[in-house]
Amino acid sequence: MARFSVENFKFHGLEAVKLKDKQSGLNGILVVGWGSNLISLEHDETGVKILRTPNSANDLRENSVGWGFPVLMPPNRIEHGRFTFEGREYIFEINEKGINHIHGLVHNLPWRIVATDTENAAQVMTAIRSDDHPSIKHSYPHSFELRMTFSLKESRVDFRVEAENLDSTSMPFGIGFHPYFNVPLMPDSAKENCTVQVPAKQIWELADLLPTGKKLSVSKGQNLQEPVKLSGVVLDDVYTDLTLVDGKSTARLADSGAGIAIEYGAGKEFKHWVVWTGHSPEDPFVCLEPYTWVTNAPNMELPHEETGLVVISPGNSFTGNMWVEVVR
Repeated sequence: MARFSVENFKFHGLEAVKLKDKQSGLNGILVVGWGSNLISLEHDETGVKILRTPNSANDLRENSVGWGFPVLMPPNRIEHGRFTFEGREYIFEINEKGINHIHGLVHNLPWRIVATDTENAAQVMTAIRSDDHPSIKHSYPHSFELRMTFSLKESRVDFRVEAENLDSTSMPFGIGFHPYFNVPLMPDSAKENCTVQVPAKQIWELADLLPTGKKLSVSKGQNLQEPVKLSGVVLDDVYTDLTLVDGKSTARLADSGAGIAIEYGAGKEFKHWVVWTGHSPEDPFVCLEPYTWVTNAPNMELPHEETGLVVISPGNSFTGNMWVEVVR
């Protein structure tokens, strides 16, 4: 029997694939037809359900950024839903309290499967092209293709994101991810047993959840460089000035009651992490969100090197890498 499998199926009517490593027991469900969202990641051997999974397609449709592993392009908020780049105006739907745009353009659209492979991992590549979606081109007037590759093997999923500029003009680019990690990781554990850690020395000062342009040293209550109990904090902060090891930063969610941890790593191209613990201390998740550009980057009068805004010239591409691993 082959060790790895990638199987097409319908998640309550939505196009999806199941990825599985039969040897390790790690398996995932990727809903290609609604945002290319990895809505489920489970480890059979330990019983760990890593991601918050919707109960129906309706749940996913009604809140496509509230489950699984949403893809945000661009990430987080754009102030007043607009910015200007190289003399061109970019206008987005105002979808947050009548003031800002939030969460980008691709999380609730159908992607397509480009390729699958089961030789060395359970692997699938998905893609979305702006020319196929007027709603994208309305806000982002460029021809481009966004691709995601998911590779599941042993106790780990590797993610590669690629953005290819197919246009004749330079394209401003930012991407982020908004995964919902279950807290606790096992039903017989509790939130009091769970800690979070992010290797960041600074946070962005925020006004109405938008960066002011000023960075601050992390203070007590926001300092996640050492493990912090999730039962004692309510966070919605943007972290930066990351400590890199081998060119990567790694966030960690640990559940001592389950004897399990989740490590989430991102390459140096992801300069910022948002940590969100929900609207109340009782919410059963934590979102650890790596971003290439900081919230509202195109509207900030700071160097691109600082905000993370990437300029993709015609015919060129951006590539970013991440991984999620179950650690015992």
